[in-house]
Amino acid sequence: MENFNDTSASSSSKLEEIKRIIFGEEIRTYNGEIENLRKTVENYRTQISVKVDEVKIELLKSIEAVEARLIEKIIATQNALRAELEQHRRNAIYKSTLGNIFEDISKTLAQ
Repeated sequence: MENFNDTSASSSSKLEEIKRIIFGEEIRTYNGEIENLRKTVENYRTQISVKVDEVKIELLKSIEAVEARLIEKIIATQNALRAELEQHRRNAIYKSTLGNIFEDISKTLAQ
């Protein structure tokens, strides 16, 4: 029985040796190609990561520029509205004063 196991183990190792001889170069070639693919994929991943970071920076700069322009426009609009409101207030005061003057004139004429 021990002899059979030795023969079986010997046959198995011989079979593995034959496989290595026949397919060994192909396997090394495939392993090399797989390693090259891994390196290529990693290189692309790194390049994409760098590009994503660059785009993020550009996008943030663009957003900040738009925000600054919007703030400028809002401030300009606020200032224009304040000036217009002040003009309306002055006009209302003038109308009120003019109303008082007309009232005084009508009282004077009524006497």
